[in-house]
Amino acid sequence: MIFNRLGIVLFFLLTITLFAKDIQVDNLLEKVQHANTAEEKKLLIEQLKQKLAQANKKAREESNAIIEAKKKLPSQNYNDSPLKK
Repeated sequence: MIFNRLGIVLFFLLTITLFAKDIQVDNLLEKVQHANTAEEKKLLIEQLKQKLAQANKKAREESNAIIEAKKKLPSQNYNDSPLKK
């Protein structure tokens, strides 16, 4: 029960932070579309690539951490009825 609540809270926090980071990427994409010169566009595209790579790397690390944490959870509930006898 506690793990379910913790999982839900973690999920909401992750989605909120991921959407917040998308705003930065959207702003950069907007600048690329309004750039006047080819050099300026290339510079902004490089910055955009770096931001997307960082976001992708962080998301991959977080997902791997979640998968590892799930592997540690028991697949069945502990049954202590034989101990009570």
